[in-house]
Amino acid sequence: MHWFIALLVLFQGLLGYFMLHVGWFREHLTTEILIHQQMGLLILGLSLWMLSIRLFKRARSGNGLNALNARLAEAVHVLLYGLIFIQSAVGIWMMGLLGKGLWFFAWHVALPIHPNPVLVFRVVLPIHAAIAESLAGIIMLHTVAALYHHFVLHDDVLRRMSPVNSSDKF
Repeated sequence: MHWFIALLVLFQGLLGYFMLHVGWFREHLTTEILIHQQMGLLILGLSLWMLSIRLFKRARSGNGLNALNARLAEAVHVLLYGLIFIQSAVGIWMMGLLGKGLWFFAWHVALPIHPNPVLVFRVVLPIHAAIAESLAGIIMLHTVAALYHHFVLHDDVLRRMSPVNSSDKF
């Protein structure tokens, strides 16, 4: 699930960027917004599911690392989950302000938010973009740290995140 969420977040970031900066995407915003919204809700749902599994199993970030690295790993994961949840909340708020409600595949949910498109484009969209940039930075830090652990420290951090059997070698 970790890698699937990572791919969805990458897709979301690219789609969001293209929607703002590439003419063809801006001409087809209705479709892109719907796709972006549905993938965002999927990321939110999967992240909640993954977090609930972590809490249920009492899994801790940085297992087997020294105290400082374990605290850093925990802080990065708190930031990752926190930014995903805040980004989702801002996206849902934005959809309400656009008067669109939420579509999740075949289900539509109207939102009890008074439409205000001016607020979206002047305030909320820049916040959404800033959170996306912050999330991208934390993801890059997370990626570099995992690679550092694997190639420099030669520990099993990256192997534990791998979707293949932990006894398999890279």
